[in-house]
Amino acid sequence: MSRFPRLAVLPLALALMAGAAPAFAQQADFTAFRAACADGAAFLVGEVPEGADVAPVLAVLCPCLEAGFADFSQPEIDALAADLRTGTSDEARAAYPAYEELKTKATGVLGICFSSPEVLEAARQQGLSPQ
Repeated sequence: MSRFPRLAVLPLALALMAGAAPAFAQQADFTAFRAACADGAAFLVGEVPEGADVAPVLAVLCPCLEAGFADFSQPEIDALAADLRTGTSDEARAAYPAYEELKTKATGVLGICFSSPEVLEAARQQGLSPQ
């Protein structure tokens, strides 16, 4: 008996296995979050001293936040983008029922990013943190 008939079964077996494979979660779309973060200095940094440029801080802070939020769901990312876009939590609270839990999760990521050496150095260079 030839081995070729067995090889013909291989594509069928692979196709069946692929159908039984667990579905992978779709990665969240950060487009709105990126735009809101780039304009979110007031929400993220607060009052900025005159002459200070927050752009270098946001340039390292926003990618850090995005990386930290990578495992968050799309509704969570959208709620966080709403916070940044509006400067308040009102819209996100109204649209996202589990906002308090999300706030707790996001606060942990914020703490990690704000204490990262890159963000601290960018803030220090702009006079936004203690020398």
